[in-house]
Amino acid sequence: MDLVTKVHREHVEILVTGTIKTIANAQAIKEAIRKTHEQHPDAIINLMIKDSFIITSSVIGFLIKSIKMDKMNLQVNVGCEELYTMLDDMNLVEIMNVRKAYTCAKV
Repeated sequence: MDLVTKVHREHVEILVTGTIKTIANAQAIKEAIRKTHEQHPDAIINLMIKDSFIITSSVIGFLIKSIKMDKMNLQVNVGCEELYTMLDDMNLVEIMNVRKAYTCAKV
């Protein structure tokens, strides 16, 4: 998994490529979001999960907490239909501000 943060005028993109599967991957995502929010507290944070068809439960919990309790302006864009469907089946699309951005190739 790779992670790149891009700062724009009104928003910040956190681009995640590759599969999110380890504790270290989850920690890196959470730390990138925390750091971005500290440095740009009023910016919209767009978490772009480009390739992963899975997401760890700790990242899901962190995203829900960040949006609902910490009031971060956070949007999640998923590139794999399989991940979007999983989040939809769990009734998390609205809660986590999930949007489709299908670019992921089926393997």
